Amino acid sequence: MSNRFATRIGLPSADERPADAFDIVTFHEPAVGALARTKGSLFLLAQLTGGGGSLAKAAREALDGIQRDYYYDLSAGVTISLSRALSAANRRLYHARKRLGIPRRSGVSVVAVVIRGHEAHAAKLGPASAVVVREGRMYEVPPPAPAAEEDPRVRHRRIAAGLGEALEVQPYTWQGALAAGDRVALLSRHFAHVVGVDELKGAIGSMRPAQAVEHLQQVFSIRGGAGSDGLVVVEVTELPSTETTHHLEPVKPAEPFAGLPDQSPVPLADAIGRGLHRAGDAAESTKSALGHGVLTLFSWILAFVPRRRAEYPRTIPRTAEREQGRRRRLGLVGMVGVAGILAVGSTVAAVPAVRPTDAIPRATVARESIAEAVRLLDAVEERIEGADLVDRDPERAVELLADAHAAIGRAADAGVAEGELAVLGGRIDRRLDALYGVTRVGTAPSLIDLAGTFEDVDPTDMVAASDGSLWILDAGRGRVIRADPADGSAAVILRAGQALESGEIPGDPWLIATAATDVVVVDRQRTAWRIDLVERIPRPMPLAGIEDVGSSTVLLGALQHRPPLEIFNLYLVDGESGEILRWSPPAVIPVTYPEPAGPFLTDVPDLDPRQARDLRVDVNAWLLHRDTVTRIDFGSPRDQADYSLDPPPDAEVRPELDYRLLDGATVGDRDFLYVLDAANDRLIAFQRADGAFVRQWMAATDGETADMLADVRGLSVTSVADGPPVAFLLTAEGVVRLVLE
Repeated sequence: MSNRFATRIGLPSADERPADAFDIVTFHEPAVGALARTKGSLFLLAQLTGGGGSLAKAAREALDGIQRDYYYDLSAGVTISLSRALSAANRRLYHARKRLGIPRRSGVSVVAVVIRGHEAHAAKLGPASAVVVREGRMYEVPPPAPAAEEDPRVRHRRIAAGLGEALEVQPYTWQGALAAGDRVALLSRHFAHVVGVDELKGAIGSMRPAQAVEHLQQVFSIRGGAGSDGLVVVEVTELPSTETTHHLEPVKPAEPFAGLPDQSPVPLADAIGRGLHRAGDAAESTKSALGHGVLTLFSWILAFVPRRRAEYPRTIPRTAEREQGRRRRLGLVGMVGVAGILAVGSTVAAVPAVRPTDAIPRATVARESIAEAVRLLDAVEERIEGADLVDRDPERAVELLADAHAAIGRAADAGVAEGELAVLGGRIDRRLDALYGVTRVGTAPSLIDLAGTFEDVDPTDMVAASDGSLWILDAGRGRVIRADPADGSAAVILRAGQALESGEIPGDPWLIATAATDVVVVDRQRTAWRIDLVERIPRPMPLAGIEDVGSSTVLLGALQHRPPLEIFNLYLVDGESGEILRWSPPAVIPVTYPEPAGPFLTDVPDLDPRQARDLRVDVNAWLLHRDTVTRIDFGSPRDQADYSLDPPPDAEVRPELDYRLLDGATVGDRDFLYVLDAANDRLIAFQRADGAFVRQWMAATDGETADMLADVRGLSVTSVADGPPVAFLLTAEGVVRLVLE
C-alpha cells in the first residue's frame, strides 16, 4: 500500500452557470514539498446571497486573505491556523462593509477544507457546506450542532449567518482521517436544496469529479435553480509505489560526412565551379545596373515633356447642389433605419425565452412552490385552543412565513403571474403584520386642503402651537400659513417681500419653532420674527449672533423657560459647525435675545449633529438620525450604548431604515416618541424612557390610501389623557388627520 495520496478536482463550467450566480470557488495546491507536507492543499468556497459585483469582489478579497493568512501562519496546527484565517477575514470584512459597498441584506458564507496526507481539516461560517462521501454514505463536515448543549450561549456565540456580520465569531471546525477513494465536496446550501441529497450523493460517489460537477449543474438547471450554485468536488486517490530503474546513458548524434575528402577528386573541378559562380554573380549585378540606368534616363526625358494642368470647376450648378442634398438626406434616413432595425433585433435577441425542454420542469417547480406556501400558511393559521401559531410560537411562525415568502418567490421566478400570487401574498402580509405589531391605516381624512386654497404651495415644515393651531412653512411663495384643525381654515400670516403694518419687509422664511404663546420665524435675511398666538402680527425680535449661523442649518427648537413665565429658550443645530447653540432670554416681556448664543453640549456625542434629520426639545433634547436618536440630558449627550432606539422587529423583512421626522406625546401615564420612517413609509412608536419598540402604523397595501405615508413633510402628535392619540401629517397637498389606534 502506498503512503502517498493525490487529488482529482472537478470545477463548474463558467459558461453553464446562471447569470445571477456569484459564488466563488478557489483552491491552492503547493508546489513545494515542505509546504505540501506541513500545510497541505487548501480548497475554499464562498456562498453569496443578495449581492452583485461589489459583493463578489469583497468575497474574492476575503478568500485571498484566508489563503494568505493560512499559509503564513506556522505557529499552530492546521485546524487552529484555518480557524484564525477565517476569523481574521471576518474582522476585515466587518470593518470594510461600507468602504466596499456591500448591501445590508447580502451575506457571505465561507467553508474551507485542507487535505494534508491522510487527514482532512474543515472550518466554516454560515450555511455553506462540506460533505465527505465514503462507501455510498455521505457525511457533512463540520457536523451540525447538537439539539441541546450544556451552555446555550456557546452555540449562539459560535454560529454566524455569514462572514462580516459580527465582529468576533468562532468558526465551526472538524478534522478526520481520509481513505483512498473518498470524495470531498464543497457546495452552497441553496445548490444542495435544489438538487436534492440523493442526487448529490449518487453523482459524487459514482462519477469522476469533473463528470459529477457537470451532471449536477445540469440537474440544477433542469429543476429551475437560480442564484447560488457554488460547487467543487475533490477525489482522493492513492499513488503507486515507485521503483528504481537502470540509469539512462546519453547517445551521441551520428556524423554522416565523417571520412569524406575536403576537395573533389576531379582535377580543377573546384576551381572551375568557383569561376562559374563568380561569373553568374557578375552578370546579375550588370543587369541590375543597366535597368536602373534606363529608368533614370527615361525619367529625365519625361520631366521636360510639356503637359496641361487639370482644371477643376469653380462653381456648382444649382441642380447638382440640390441633388447632392437629396442624396445626403436619403443616406441619413437609410442609416437611421438600419440603426433602428439593429436596435430592435438586439432587443428581441436579448429577451429571455423559455426553452421547450424547460417548460415542464418550470411548471413542476411552480406547482410545488405554491403547494409548499399553502402548506406553510395552513400550519401558521391553524388554531389550537383559539390561538394560531403567531400567538403560540412567534419564532416558529417567523421561520414558516419566511419559507412561505421564499416559496412564492420561486413560483414567481418560474413564470407564475403576480396577480395569481396576490392572495397568498396577502395572507403572508396579514400574518407578518400581526407578528410585527403593524396596524394598517384604512382611512385618513384630509383636514386642510393647501393645494386647493393657495397657489404654488410647497410646504416644507410644520409645528404645532400651544393653542392647537398648526403653523406651516411654504417654500413655494415664501409664506407662513396658520391652519386650524378645528374648522379646517388656513390663512397667510407672513409673506416674503410683502410689507407689514410696521413698514418692514420680511425675507424668505427659513426656520420655525414654537413655545409658550409665541411662534418664532427666522428668514433668509437673518431676521427673527415673533408672532403672538392671539394677535398673529409678526414683530421683529432681536436675536444676537443669528447672522453667523451657516446657511445649511435646518433645525430650530424652542422650550418654555421656567413656567409659568411666557419666555422660552431657543436651540439651533448649526449645519456647518455641528454645534448646538442655545439662546437664553432675560426675564422680560416681550421676549428678546440681546446676548449671543452659547454652546449647549458639554461633550462630543457619538453621532455627528450635522447629520441629524430632526430636533425635539422637551425636558431633554433629542437629535434624530438615520436609524436612531441621540438623547441629551441638560447638555450632556448619552452614549449610544446607554440609550438608542431599538430596531423594529421586522428587520429581516424591512432592513433599510430612513428616519426623517420626530415628535413626542403623552398617552395616559406613558410617554412615547413617534418617528416617521421614509424608507418603508411607516410611523413607529417607541418608549421614551428606554427607546423600546411599541407599535407601527403603515398604509394599506392597495387602494386609494396605499401611498398616504409616501410623502410626509411634517409630523405633530397630540397628547391625550385617555384613548388613542391623533397625528397630524403635512403632505404636499395639505394636512391629514391620522388616529393612532
